[in-house]
Amino acid sequence: MQRILILILLACCFCSAAFLNVDIKDSRLQADNNVYKPSGILGFAAELGVFNEPDNIIDYTLAVGIGRFGYSYSDGDASVSAWDIYIKPLVWSITVKRIMFEASFGFGYIIQTNNFNPEMKDVMTNGFDNWEFHQYLGHRSDFRYGYRLGYRITDQIMISLVANYQYLWCGWYGGSSVGDHMFTGGWGLNFQWNIPWIPF
Repeated sequence: MQRILILILLACCFCSAAFLNVDIKDSRLQADNNVYKPSGILGFAAELGVFNEPDNIIDYTLAVGIGRFGYSYSDGDASVSAWDIYIKPLVWSITVKRIMFEASFGFGYIIQTNNFNPEMKDVMTNGFDNWEFHQYLGHRSDFRYGYRLGYRITDQIMISLVANYQYLWCGWYGGSSVGDHMFTGGWGLNFQWNIPWIPF
């Protein structure tokens, strides 16, 4: 992951098509579950990307970012959340008359959790003792996908309606005998700034 981040930062330095964007959204459970009165939390994501060409009708970009996702329960009295560092290697968009539709796919690595239950924490933190490295990595990983429908206000600024979803590879347990999956996501707003190229 560190090598990928360094490569993207270098690409930004020598590329004329970099961008920054931020998501602010609702995040809640999207699958059947046994949670008591589930509801949402404030989700967040910030991305740095390259290869963005706003003049192209069909465009491909690559992005890395950091995000927060999760859910709350008991009508919002308590929340469960995670922070991850992620990469989206597959981001495709279609733009017609400044209106853009985009679909993206990627994966992340969990770096921080809040209020995960003991069973889930045990699986995520004791992996080196019980699993091979690739299994441990998988137990701290999430798959993510999303969509954006946006309007380019200027060549540098775009605002979008966004829907992003995250699925943890490892299970979590809502009860002693019931297996659930932490599949979260929701709708929100996205703001993107295309960074003007500064020749060196």
